[in-house]
Amino acid sequence: MFGINNYKPKIYSNASNIIEDYGTRFEALIGKNVEEIWVAWDQDEDKWFNDGSVIIRFEDCQIELCAFKWDEYAVSFDEITVPGELCWYGTDLDLKWEKNRLEDLHFAIDKRVTGIEIIEKREINTKDSLVGIGFHLNNGYFSICNGLDQNMINKKREEGQAYKYINI
Repeated sequence: MFGINNYKPKIYSNASNIIEDYGTRFEALIGKNVEEIWVAWDQDEDKWFNDGSVIIRFEDCQIELCAFKWDEYAVSFDEITVPGELCWYGTDLDLKWEKNRLEDLHFAIDKRVTGIEIIEKREINTKDSLVGIGFHLNNGYFSICNGLDQNMINKKREEGQAYKYINI
C-alpha cells in the first residue's frame, strides 16, 4: 500500500480506534526528540509527493502517517524501511525517500515532543471526521493532516469550534 511492498497499515476513521491501538506507543513519544522526518520525493518534479506516508523518526522508533481518502488516516509504527523502494501503483513516477527535505519542518528536527493530539473536525449533521495528528514541541507545533486525500502540514494549530482535539 502507498507504493511500499508488503506495507499494510490499518486505516482509521476515528480517534478512539487510534488511541485503542496505539495510545501507549504515542504516550512513549512524549519527551523524545524528533530526529528525522522522511517523505516521498518526486525526483522529476523535485517536490514532495504528498500522497505518500510521512515518517517521523525518534531515537528508538518511528511513526508512519498518511492521509487516505477524505476522512481516513493510516497510522503505523516501525513498518516502513527507509531508505527503501517506492513504486506508486505501477506508475513511472520516480519517487525516493528523502530525509529532512521539507523546509516547513526543519524547525522540528531535534525538538522534544511535549504533547500529541488527534485532530477531528466537527461536521454538521454527521459524525466528526478524522483530520490528523498534531505534535506539540518544546518550541513549536506541527500536524500532519488530511488535505482532501493527500497529506498536508500545518505549523499552526487550527483554533475554533470546528475542531476537536483529543490529547494522548
